[in-house]
Amino acid sequence: MIEEFARRHLPFECWFNVRDLGGYASADGRPLTWRRFYRAGSPSRMSATDIERASMLGVATILDLRRDDEARRDETDAAATLGAISHQLPIMPTQEPFEVVSVAGISAERYLAYLEVGAEAFRATFELLGDPASYPVVVHCSAGKDRTGVVSAMTLEILGVSRSTIEADYAMTNLERGRAEAYWQAREGWFTQATPEQIDYALSVPPEAISGFLDGLQERYGGAEAYLRGVGVSTDAIAGLRRVLAGGDR
Repeated sequence: MIEEFARRHLPFECWFNVRDLGGYASADGRPLTWRRFYRAGSPSRMSATDIERASMLGVATILDLRRDDEARRDETDAAATLGAISHQLPIMPTQEPFEVVSVAGISAERYLAYLEVGAEAFRATFELLGDPASYPVVVHCSAGKDRTGVVSAMTLEILGVSRSTIEADYAMTNLERGRAEAYWQAREGWFTQATPEQIDYALSVPPEAISGFLDGLQERYGGAEAYLRGVGVSTDAIAGLRRVLAGGDR
């Protein structure tokens, strides 16, 4: 996993958990297109060096899965800086109703609750992912591990990527933890007062969470594509997603 992480991880100074979803084997065995889909944590604190490097990615669209209150804390307008179009698509519109249908901690149940409270966000997200004009695209939330992890897993499932690969991609977040923890400790010292459980919640993922999510997605909805069609994602968008990421130029 460490070698695979190194192959797709983009190590910015102040932008964490940035990875390219390219290269994974799709349903027909062909590799997914590189430099099209980047999953990431929030780009809101990029350094000048980060901005210079990020500009080279040619990002056209940023899909921000955070709530409004999270986005308001941004220090950098990443979309304006990179010349990209940003869409705010909160999977959790507000925290209060989410807590009613979910559970504490990072878990499959929490991720499955996203599908209930964030149906419109998932519809809009995948309509945009099905539009070739959106690419290259960055999909991010705050840490780039939970909401982003779910969207990434669903995307990979639609493209026919193997279950073991989807799970491994999700778990790669844990390889970024040390660097992110050092940054936040130096910046604000928050981790000095935090419990180990709080640090885990903020920066890590339990591998069983995505496995349980994928099981539940299949059992409750018939899989990612069936769920998305059920919330209104068009046939053209699903076909466009496959064409751009699994059948386009490499």
